Amino acid sequence: MSTLDFPSIATSFSSASDGMLAAVLDQSADCIKVIGPEGSIDFMNRNGRCALGIDDFSLVAGKNWWELWPAESQHLVRDAITAARDQGSARFEGFCPTAKGEPRWWDVTVSTLRDEHGEVRGLISISRDVSADVCARELRDTTAAEMKHRLRNAYTLTSAIVMMSARGRDEHREFAREITHRLEQLGIAQALLLDAGALGNPTLDLLVRRLTAPFCSDPAMLDIAPLPDVTLSEDQVRTLALVLGEFSTNSNKYGALGHGGTISIGGELDRQTLTLRWSERSDRPADATPRDGSSGLALIRRALTAQHGTLDVNFRSDGIELTVQLPGF
Repeated sequence: MSTLDFPSIATSFSSASDGMLAAVLDQSADCIKVIGPEGSIDFMNRNGRCALGIDDFSLVAGKNWWELWPAESQHLVRDAITAARDQGSARFEGFCPTAKGEPRWWDVTVSTLRDEHGEVRGLISISRDVSADVCARELRDTTAAEMKHRLRNAYTLTSAIVMMSARGRDEHREFAREITHRLEQLGIAQALLLDAGALGNPTLDLLVRRLTAPFCSDPAMLDIAPLPDVTLSEDQVRTLALVLGEFSTNSNKYGALGHGGTISIGGELDRQTLTLRWSERSDRPADATPRDGSSGLALIRRALTAQHGTLDVNFRSDGIELTVQLPGF
């Protein structure tokens, strides 16, 4: 948030137009506060008082702003005040219940108010209620953890059943070991969709190999060209895990991985945009209808669009070309 000009605000509050300015600020759904140079609360708009459950502003006027926050969150406010004074603005997210005890999470920005000489005369704080977003995020994380736990148990149980079935049958033992190993690898790939941090900060090459290995019974079928040496963010890992997982699943159902053939994967980085190419060759003709209209490809497009990326699908008589472009590198 840019630094605001103090004289115009100060003049408005001290003149006959102060009521008009207060009325304008009252229209904001956010909580807007003017904070004194030492951290005192000098003004709070009406919707802000309502959001915080404060019926009478005189009960908090002149108090230190951080005193309205729980003890464990007060350092966030103090640090933001210091950062805003030094750098012009600051931002943080924190938990602070209303005066009536209702739980709330806030996204808070703080900017300096300066006079005509550039001296800091105060601060303006804008707090937005993000409780719904925080609750949704916690629900997502809890659901993901539960799904990961259930998937891990399912793969473990299936592996145990496979190994038990091969007990006492030497001719089946090696096959059982191979199936168990592939289930373990598949579990890793599935977990990446739910926990993008499972591999730490993986490179693109490591991610591609981890995600394709469980689906490829013959390594000779898969040719992975040298890929750009980039470290992926959590969002990029999750997006690419979804993309490559769906490509591999579709290939097992309709293409080279399931019906014989080869797959080439390559890519390059240009102007912070990654281009990743998946090219299949197979004796089995590609069928555009079930693959192009599948819910999986629709999901990929939605995931890429959320990251400002694109997916291009090109069907040929002997396979399919899939090109992903993902910016932000």
